[in-house]
Amino acid sequence: HTHTHTHREPTDRNMANCRQEDGKIERPGGEGKSGLDDGIQCANACGKEGTKRCSGCKVVFYCGVACQKAHWQRGRHKAACAQARGQCAAAVVITGPTKPMQAATNTIAVQNLMPVCIICLDVGDAPPIQSGCGCRGDAGLAHVDCRAEACAHRARGGIRDGWLSCGTCHQLYTGRMKLGLAETLWSIHQDGDEQSQERQWAAGVLAAALNDQGRCAESEAICREVRAVHRRMKTPDPDRVVAADRLLANILIDQGRHAEAEGLYREVLGAQQRMLPPNDPATLRTMMNLGNVVHTQGKLAEALARYEDLRSIQERVLGPDHLDTMTTSFNIAATLSAQSKVDEAEVMLRDVLKVQQRVLGAEHPATLTTIYSLCIVLTKRYAFGEAETRCLDLLSVQQRLHGPHHSLTESTAVLLEGLRQFKNDPPLTVPSIAHTN
Repeated sequence: HTHTHTHREPTDRNMANCRQEDGKIERPGGEGKSGLDDGIQCANACGKEGTKRCSGCKVVFYCGVACQKAHWQRGRHKAACAQARGQCAAAVVITGPTKPMQAATNTIAVQNLMPVCIICLDVGDAPPIQSGCGCRGDAGLAHVDCRAEACAHRARGGIRDGWLSCGTCHQLYTGRMKLGLAETLWSIHQDGDEQSQERQWAAGVLAAALNDQGRCAESEAICREVRAVHRRMKTPDPDRVVAADRLLANILIDQGRHAEAEGLYREVLGAQQRMLPPNDPATLRTMMNLGNVVHTQGKLAEALARYEDLRSIQERVLGPDHLDTMTTSFNIAATLSAQSKVDEAEVMLRDVLKVQQRVLGAEHPATLTTIYSLCIVLTKRYAFGEAETRCLDLLSVQQRLHGPHHSLTESTAVLLEGLRQFKNDPPLTVPSIAHTN
């Protein structure tokens, strides 16, 4: 899926007509469409497409008058709309009778004084954070509470996976947004029946998010408690038992307990192949993780065979642009590099990078991981010029996104230093494989 922008800078005509009457919405272009690409969501978080734009701020879209009035009357948009109109009026005063290009530049400067949440269009008590999905720039900024409210609304409509992935770009949340939504979801269900499916699912979501943040002990404790609940049930659901075992295996891998994880994965894969339809997405994810743990233990030939079989299925079932397919292709490249087949690894990484930049964006965590690995492969091929250029660009992005002391930033800095100090025999490791939950 490609990203759909949810914000467009106002034109001079819009700036000159920043007026709103309560409860009214306009239809841009006279056709009832937003004038943007398909996929803009209604600001009232009803789950429908927003096709009609607020006539005041010119930024928020609604599916109809009912949602616009509801959003206005709750007070969520009333203050934000006034703020947006104030910014627009200020831009008119600043620009005055200037040339169109100067007017647009001044307008952007006024509107970008402080980033706002894409949902409530306000800064709030704390600034919005990046959602870690495929939405780029300001389109990915949101408050956790605002995202959680939209997720809860979608869940009431039967879209439970809204807690995991963005409704606009359809990519998974990552980082702080993933953890914040997981903690909110757990707070909703933690006091419910311990054997309820919703509570166990929420516990699993929280465990995965904690594990991503390096809080492995907390994550493992939650997983083992969920497994214990399953075993106390008179008639345990086999699907839920398998899901709990698979999540625990993922966590054991991150703790370096590979032999334990491999045994669990083999059990889970056997159960899934007996219980689920052929090529079920859950089975494919377990196939990937079994390949990962085999690779980590140095069984490279078996790992490569498993990855190649898996990718052929994923390309047919999920498509080449699916995140899981891209991850498997990356892992094939990592295995080829570990086998010193660096030419093949380079070709594979370049192909993966092109797809990731198009689908996920240039600053998505998976994209940056592929760039880092490509730098290593280029160094192993003694292509120091391109490796250094890419490494410098990567370091600049990571310093801006994570700060200078983040582990990812520091790893890239070490790589760059190695490039410069050891041109003939760089002491670098092979790319590490990418995991999926």
